[in-house]
Amino acid sequence: MKLYAIFKNGFHKGNEKANNGNDAIKNYIINSELSDFLNDDNFIAQYTFSEAINGVHYNEKIVL
Repeated sequence: MKLYAIFKNGFHKGNEKANNGNDAIKNYIINSELSDFLNDDNFIAQYTFSEAINGVHYNEKIVL
């Protein structure tokens, strides 16, 4: 199991543990009490994932 950063429309929403990124998105949606939308492809399409860095941090572009 790995930790994934979950993004909605490019904004970090949280982290979820799962066996893969798609399951992490599903877990995030269920844990957010939005499971009624799991069959809505347009809703799901707003979410993306990336593997969390060092199991803790999400990958975000840093502007100096």
